[in-house]
Amino acid sequence: MKKKLMSRKVIILLILSIAVFAAACTQSEVTDKVGAYTTVIDKLYVEDTALNHKIKYIAVDTSSIINLNDEEKTALLQEIESYGYTVLDMTIEELKEEGYVEDLYFEEGILFEIEDEPIKGNSITMDISKWRSGLGAIGYDGTVVTYKNEKWEIETQGAAWIS
Repeated sequence: MKKKLMSRKVIILLILSIAVFAAACTQSEVTDKVGAYTTVIDKLYVEDTALNHKIKYIAVDTSSIINLNDEEKTALLQEIESYGYTVLDMTIEELKEEGYVEDLYFEEGILFEIEDEPIKGNSITMDISKWRSGLGAIGYDGTVVTYKNEKWEIETQGAAWIS
């Protein structure tokens, strides 16, 4: 009787262990959230390259990014430095206050603004824009970036707009 009871416990523990292991293996762990943001910035950077003409600065407004902590926001800005420009972590208001933007024109730079929604599973939905002036900006609303095969990919581009 003791052996049957012990065998049942072992079998139940074995089944539970297998179930937990299987569940863990089927879920993708998102370890590099910064990559989601560099993926969409990279895409937008190469679009409408006239906005990039003769720039010295790339500003990124990280104030509306909710999925990254301060350390990850710093890592994002360091990644953007790979473009070879001075990177600023500033809002449009701060750029105006510091004299970078005058009369709705960022003469020596571009500004990326990102508003994201909380991560759902392994996907992030965000609105992103590249702004140079009141008449020079592009963006996508509702872009969905998904982490699969150990990298971030744009799953849905979102609604494009231009000014």
